[in-house]
Amino acid sequence: MDTTTSGRSAVKTTDPILVVDSYARGISIGKVDPQEKKLGLQVDGERKEGDVTLRSRYVMRSGQPLLDLERNLARLSARGELRRTTVVFGVTTDPFHPFDEKFATSMKFLEIFERYAPGRLIIQTRSPLVVIGLPLLKKVRASTCVTIGIETPNDAIRQRYTPELPSVTERWKTVRALRRFGLTVGVQVSPMLPYGDWRADAGAFADELCEEADFITVRSITQAAGTPRPNTPIARKLIADRQFFWLRHDTHRHLEQAIARRAESKLLHPADAELPNPQMALFGTDLS
Repeated sequence: MDTTTSGRSAVKTTDPILVVDSYARGISIGKVDPQEKKLGLQVDGERKEGDVTLRSRYVMRSGQPLLDLERNLARLSARGELRRTTVVFGVTTDPFHPFDEKFATSMKFLEIFERYAPGRLIIQTRSPLVVIGLPLLKKVRASTCVTIGIETPNDAIRQRYTPELPSVTERWKTVRALRRFGLTVGVQVSPMLPYGDWRADAGAFADELCEEADFITVRSITQAAGTPRPNTPIARKLIADRQFFWLRHDTHRHLEQAIARRAESKLLHPADAELPNPQMALFGTDLS
């Protein structure tokens, strides 16, 4: 998520933002500046050390999973702060990565939101396994957005540059499944990979994005890396393939403009808007 990517944000929110990441045996959580620019889910290995400062960690306890975190959320709720807070789940790590204990930790974290729902919950993932959480997500869908990373519509390109990630087809199926159950679902095209001819094929990609997604974030590889000369595994492969155009800072502009011509409102990320007045049913007992 980059709240300045499109340049079309009508509102700059000052609502508190909590960034949460899950690990094999725990959760890290911390408050960040609402104008923080590096809240988008990163491809494994792309984020540089120091991009996100170390935050408080809550370690899974035997028989008492996430108890400390739940107590913290309970305190925020009792003070009336949680209903004014945006929680971004999945920044430095994909919360639904299938190959370690992280997935189980993430599911337990979601269970907490049955009792303590924030004003807005944004879940960022590239994993189709997020659909396993649908029974829980449906209970908090009024305040929940899910962002699915789809960097290119071309699965051969995905296989070349990010072979460890799920197929493009499976991720589109995930977007459709979540929306079918009433969730707000966005697509993060970041870091944007080649999608064909940057001019001739932008319209077809924009058509698909506008049809399938409730909101769209587009960022070039250079933007996502946060440096004028990215030295990430993806960037090195692009250089080896002599695909220098896709390393430009403004590579995303043509696709973004194609989206704007079709549905400009979809370039406004939910995190850019002020939270609506909460309904009591969403947040439980308000003791503020």
